[in-house]
Amino acid sequence: MHKKQKTFLILLTAMNLRLPITAIAPLFGDIQKTLNVNSTVTALLVTIPLFCFSIGAVIAPRLNNIFGIRPLLIFTNGLLLLANILRPITTVTLLLSTFLIGSSIALLNILIPIMVSQTTTELPETTRLTSYYSVTMNSISAIATAIAIPALFAFMISLLPTPFTKPKKDSTTQGLLDTLFYDKIAQRLIIFMGLQSLIFYSLISWLPAIYQSFGASAGKSGILLSIFQFIGIPAAIVLNYFTDTKKILLVLGTGYLIGITTLFWSGIGLWISAIILGFTTSLIFSVALNMIATSSNRPIQIANRSALAQSIGYLLAAIGPVFFGRLHDNFHSWLIILIILAFLMILTILTGIRVTENIKS
Repeated sequence: MHKKQKTFLILLTAMNLRLPITAIAPLFGDIQKTLNVNSTVTALLVTIPLFCFSIGAVIAPRLNNIFGIRPLLIFTNGLLLLANILRPITTVTLLLSTFLIGSSIALLNILIPIMVSQTTTELPETTRLTSYYSVTMNSISAIATAIAIPALFAFMISLLPTPFTKPKKDSTTQGLLDTLFYDKIAQRLIIFMGLQSLIFYSLISWLPAIYQSFGASAGKSGILLSIFQFIGIPAAIVLNYFTDTKKILLVLGTGYLIGITTLFWSGIGLWISAIILGFTTSLIFSVALNMIATSSNRPIQIANRSALAQSIGYLLAAIGPVFFGRLHDNFHSWLIILIILAFLMILTILTGIRVTENIKS
């Protein structure tokens, strides 16, 4: 019973990890008209949460050590619910609630790998649960309905007694700075998580413009981006059918490069690229989460590694779209950007392979 309750709470919590952010972008036009704000303010609705992810990921393990999972779940889901209710009132509440949403999700990003590690006892089981919560997160994000509903249910369920335990004192546990400077697995997880995050958020930001540069209309670009997002829903399930992470990384590396090169075919190539890149970026995110959850048998060490990987990863993700936008302004071409992305994709896969080798050893 305890295990079922844990699993249900993990999946319910996963519903809140992307939906409050991804669901807001299609409403930018309505928000600008209703609250009389400009594009700069609406752009902050995506940028603010990413910076919150970066900062909150460092704070989360310390809060978990002090309070434990259950109090933090009650607090974060309650705060998420309140923020979504306050969001549409005024410009001030819009920005404040966006900050609260980003902070809440930053904590949940760290708590879920710990919850997974306390729910499962074997590697295949951990991989399966990781894929399930990735599917849940992507599905709810893509459907984007009733933002406050998952937060309400998660808040109510988290009020019930849960079997998640507060971390035990561990004299050998490294602090975050020690983990950053001396833990090789953590260092490579940081690079892997950071690069795959940068690639995903850069693509999600600039793919419509890239599609249009290859001849697609604005309407077609929107459809292609929707395919890119929706194809990620079943991608995480594939993780269950691979027991060798190194092999799946090689498959993902191939997917990355095929997705980039098919852009140059135009026509049918754009559709192929949207499918392959969407599938690859979604699956590699699940692989990253699974690597974190299985990198140690000590929840506190998992929390430290997760905090650093996600903190620096989301910081890179926030910088990526701006950096590539600036490059395009300077060179007036997407070619150099696609070449850089291809190089980063190869580096991501090589780093991931090193991580798996370190974890096995």
